[in-house]
Order: sequence, then C-alpha cells, then structure tokens
Amino acid sequence: MLSAIEMLAAYRGKTSPVEVIEASLAAIKSDPTNSWVYVAEAESLQAARESETRWRRGAPQGVLDGVPVGVKDLLAVTGQKMRRGSLAFPPDYLPVEDAPIIARLREAGAILIGKTATPDAGCKLDTTSPAHGITRNPFDLSLTPGGSSGGSAAALALGHVPIALGTDGGGSIRVPAAYCGVYGLKPSTGRIPAPIGPFWPHAVTGPMSRSVLDTALAWNVATLPDPRDPYTFPGPPTDWVVEAARGVAGLRIAFAETFNGIGASPEQTAALHRAAAILADAGASIALAEPAWPCDPLEPFMVFWRAMYAGSLAIAPPPFPDRIDPVIQRIVAAAGPITRQDFQNAIQQRDMLSIAMAKFHAQHDLLLCPVMPCQPWAGGRATPEPLPEDDWSWCPFAYPFNLTRQPAASVPLGNDANGLPLGVQLVAAAGQDALVLRASKVIEDAN
Repeated sequence: MLSAIEMLAAYRGKTSPVEVIEASLAAIKSDPTNSWVYVAEAESLQAARESETRWRRGAPQGVLDGVPVGVKDLLAVTGQKMRRGSLAFPPDYLPVEDAPIIARLREAGAILIGKTATPDAGCKLDTTSPAHGITRNPFDLSLTPGGSSGGSAAALALGHVPIALGTDGGGSIRVPAAYCGVYGLKPSTGRIPAPIGPFWPHAVTGPMSRSVLDTALAWNVATLPDPRDPYTFPGPPTDWVVEAARGVAGLRIAFAETFNGIGASPEQTAALHRAAAILADAGASIALAEPAWPCDPLEPFMVFWRAMYAGSLAIAPPPFPDRIDPVIQRIVAAAGPITRQDFQNAIQQRDMLSIAMAKFHAQHDLLLCPVMPCQPWAGGRATPEPLPEDDWSWCPFAYPFNLTRQPAASVPLGNDANGLPLGVQLVAAAGQDALVLRASKVIEDAN
C-alpha cells in the first residue's frame, strides 16, 4: 500500500479513494495475523465514494481526505462497535461520542476503516485477548507482535492501511512498533488530546505508521486542541512535516546501552550503534550517558499500573467481572494493599524522576536507547517464558517515559538474523516532540 503522503498525491491525479479502500478491504480479508476485530466495510466504501467526489471537484475536505486509518479498539468511534478486547463488557456496545483524535481525523477526511486488536483493556505487551484470541507477528506467525497496540502494528506492517492508532501506557505504541518494523511515536502527555480517565496521565494516544512523515502528517491533525482535555498543549498549530525535516546537526545525543544493568540482545545493541553512527554522520554529537534515576522507576510505575486498573473497574464495573483477563485480575488483586501513603509516595517518586530527566536533557537533547531487552517471544503470553505475566522488571526501557511524560519513539532499523525487525528508541525532554521526529527521520532516511 502507498504511504499516506503518496496516496494523497495519487488522489490529485487519477487514483480514486474507492480503489484504495477496496484494496485495503481485500487485504484485510486475507489477514493471517488476526489484527482486525471490526471492519466497517459498507461505511468505508461510502466514505470513499464521497471522498472521490470531493477530489474530482478539487475540494478535498482536509489533509487526510480519503486516507484509510485503523483504530485500536480502546478508542471510541461513533457507529463502530467497541469491545476493548474484553468478554467482560457487552459485545454490541456503540460509543455515542468520538474520542478527540477520532474527531480530528474525521474533520480531516480520514476514512476510519475499522478497529484493530488489543488485549483486554490494553493490559500487556502482547496482543492476546479473551474476546479475539491471539494476534500474531506478520514476520513470524508463531511470535507476538508486541502489545498492546499489536493489531495496529501488524496491520501497518502488512500494508492494510498507511496510518493506525495506538495507545501507550507503558510501551504499548513503541513495543509493537519495534517488533513489527513500523514507526511508533509516543507523544508528550497533553500533546495529542485524549479523554481524561483512570489511566491519565500515563497513557497517551498517537498515530502509528510505516514512515516518519506519515506520522508527522497525522500529527498535523491529531495535535489540534480539544476542550475535553484540559492539559492540551497551548499555542498555534505546528507543521510537524516541516519540523521532521530539520535534521540533527548540532544536537547533543546521549547513548545508553543499558538501564540499571539491563541491556538488550547483541543484535539490538548493534542496531543502536548503527543508529548512533547515522546520527553522528548527520552532524549530531554522541556521548555515552545513562539516566541516573533517583529511585527505581518500577516502584511508582507498579503502584500507578495497579491503581489505574483497579480504578477503571471501580468507575465502570463490567457486567461479567469473572470474564476479565486473568492478567487484569492479578493486577487488580495486587492493588488491594496499596495505601494512600503508597500512592502519595509514588506521585513524589514520579516527580523526582521527571526532574531528573529534565536535568538530563539540559545536557543532552536526545537519548538513544533500546526499546526492549529481547526480540519477540511466543504469541499468546504477556511475557517470555518463564516470567510471570504481570512482571515488568525485565523490560526497563519503555515505561519510565510514561511516568516522566516524555516523547519517545521506536524507529525501525533493519532486521536480525531471523528476519525479525529491529527497533531503536529515541527520547526527548517533555514537550520536545519535534526533536524525536527530526532524529527519527534521519535514521529512517539512512536505513
């Protein structure tokens, strides 16, 4: 499938959005990965016909008119069923209001072609759910695509759509992006408006794609303000496509192979060194430097992770609580002993971590580090054997930046000896999302 930018250029010629949507729907029907859980076929074809009429008149509705987009099934789309990967909620629930990012995409003319798979409530770094079964990695169907946005990542890798939406509360955009060879950028908290709920402020929403510029194009729409998010970044709209092309000359980049003694596989580490060399050749300065955490980030993360799931069930208890994914049941059970003092301590630790990273970025514009310590494992498990499925201690690279609310991206960079994609992570100070896009584009261009 064409990129979104190529697609829009083709629409200015003789290509019709109807042809594109028909091709997308045909590809989805032969999907070997179980990446889609709902497809709005009739509605998408009708939207494509309407888009075709606008393009023929020379009056597209917006910057994404006619571009098919997949939506992770944790985001509300009016008219499309929302299951959340769960058997605990009714299977025919229809949201009555679009999520903020969905509203912006609709306004820009995007065609919301359907819902992509998620584990129950996005609870793990794998995409297996009681409602829809196992979603598989398109590079090896025996392996996980990562999670929790694994359906979106797999659909992108297979070329079903040029843009798909993910959410990220502990790595859920970046991990599947790394494992499926696509680009996944977790925005700074507040950069892309999202509904306030029990997973705020650690879980954010963002477009995923196969290229940095497609993500940047979607950001031109997604980052527009929405009154439902009081933490939305103020200021005039940004042209993220222009920002992404500015290069990295003069930037100071820290390079860390390990966090607290945990490193990545040899091939992943080799990819990090290639990325560092690419950035250096483009004019950045590289220095070995690992964040000095004032406390173990896992401690506050687990407090918030457990409290968030317990809180979400308290706000909207499901009609069938015994059908909740066993991983969530264990998370909620572990939340029982958390005291108010524990929660307050976690807030203070989160603030300490945020201050430490702000000081770190006063010396380094960007951090280059692993996304995960290993390549994908067998599909159907939240963790590699024999780790417990609610254990996060073995993968320290992604979730800290949810605590500190920083932008972080997984950038694809080649493949390992087994043909599986390799990804490297770029992190910037909170609010400095453009720096991540710039460095990502440099790596992509050299790949």
